[in-house]
Amino acid sequence: MTTSATQGPFMLPTERLTPRRHLDMVDVIADEGGADRRSVAAQDVAARLGISVKTVARAAGFLTHTGILHTGRGAWALTELGFELARLRSTDSARARLLLRDHWQGSWFHQRALKQLASGPMEDAKLAKSLAAGLPGPPERGLYLTEWMTYALLLDRDAQGRFTVPAAQHASTGPGQARATGVLGVLDPLLNAPTEQISALPDADFIALMGAYRTVFASLTPKVPRQSEH
Repeated sequence: MTTSATQGPFMLPTERLTPRRHLDMVDVIADEGGADRRSVAAQDVAARLGISVKTVARAAGFLTHTGILHTGRGAWALTELGFELARLRSTDSARARLLLRDHWQGSWFHQRALKQLASGPMEDAKLAKSLAAGLPGPPERGLYLTEWMTYALLLDRDAQGRFTVPAAQHASTGPGQARATGVLGVLDPLLNAPTEQISALPDADFIALMGAYRTVFASLTPKVPRQSEH
């Protein structure tokens, strides 16, 4: 997790853009900024997305706060995280989500969610209100934060549509491990499956599948014998 997302005042995503549109903004800045990650003016981003400059600026606040953008005077450039996120979104959307999960684990909003969900599943409106407690803005900001966290695989939904902590974030023993073990039975045909098929899996199954991949690959890695100390 980048420093900007864990220090300083807490920040919620703007209610003016959904998380998907935030991600479109990242893609535009990646396209306009090129491989050397040049800064892109707010006017250019606004023109590409068909939104106002003010909306771009508000959306950029959360993206900067979470380590995706570098801020400038009326212009923004992608950080290393942001550039990799944009690259993976165009080639491997599953890994893009895992990338955000790895960088946002331990963030203030992740910690708040874990605390709220420690006693069990929670309705979306209730969790959103808890995440946004003490912060300015309309309720949509908290709801959009839960959407961001679901995209980043930090939250999951149960059969009743309530938010839960993904199995992979629980202890390595217990239901999460059992679920991953069950996925191993279907791992082989998915090794050659299209990225889109894997990305379309429900979040809980996607996380379990990633855990199964790691288990298999770890078992194939030769163990280096320890050298005796003299």
